[in-house]
Amino acid sequence: MKTIELTEKEYWRTLRKQKKIKLREIADLLKCSIAFLSMYENDKTLMRPEAINQYKDFIQNK
Repeated sequence: MKTIELTEKEYWRTLRKQKKIKLREIADLLKCSIAFLSMYENDKTLMRPEAINQYKDFIQNK
């Protein structure tokens, strides 16, 4: 059986979707746009390390 390897961002996006967390919830916490978070998850922009930690903490602890 073939193993699928996820990048770190793919892992967090998948976990967020499994937990049914909307980008809006995280955008409100980080005070940024949904579009910005979407671009981050799709590797089209960078985010501050502190914001990345808040993003991960929110997903992990929800």
